[in-house]
Amino acid sequence: MCKVILQNQDIVGYSVELNVARELKLAGAVGTKHIEQPLEAFEYAGRVLNFTRPAVVDVEYSFDGGGFTVNGMLTCAVLQNCTKCNDEFEQPFSIRFSERFLHVSEEEASELECYPFVGETLELDRMLEDLIILEAPHYGLCKPDCRGLCRSCGANLNNTQCSCSSAVENESFTSLKELAQLLKQD
Repeated sequence: MCKVILQNQDIVGYSVELNVARELKLAGAVGTKHIEQPLEAFEYAGRVLNFTRPAVVDVEYSFDGGGFTVNGMLTCAVLQNCTKCNDEFEQPFSIRFSERFLHVSEEEASELECYPFVGETLELDRMLEDLIILEAPHYGLCKPDCRGLCRSCGANLNNTQCSCSSAVENESFTSLKELAQLLKQD
């Protein structure tokens, strides 16, 4: 697991907590929870993530006497721009996770690569933020057969048929073609 520390960021927008009082008293007991949580848009590393629907988190958690293991699935969707045609589209994604929560300070949690908890509550906000930052898709296609943009005029070939020649030469491969010609001659 790799933790990402966000300074003054709160993408969840609300506190996402699990009450674990029962599990603390009954080590080994498994708790489950289904959470639907709106996510606020945020910028990270020059990229804006706009969420198009609430996150759905299904968790299973248990206390082993030393800490909590939290397993589950996070599902949400972001607004993306297609890498071929630049049209906006909704890209759903899911993240399967298994994280550890220990009764330690923030500093100790950072060293142990886990999440801290206090009292009878597990706060899932930071974990969800870390998962989204690390696992959200950075690029995608609006559809598997996206035709992209014309290399000459820039027309979106999904919406229109341009009059440019389909045999437009890609100048970046000219040197490779010349090399291939030389190799064939030898």
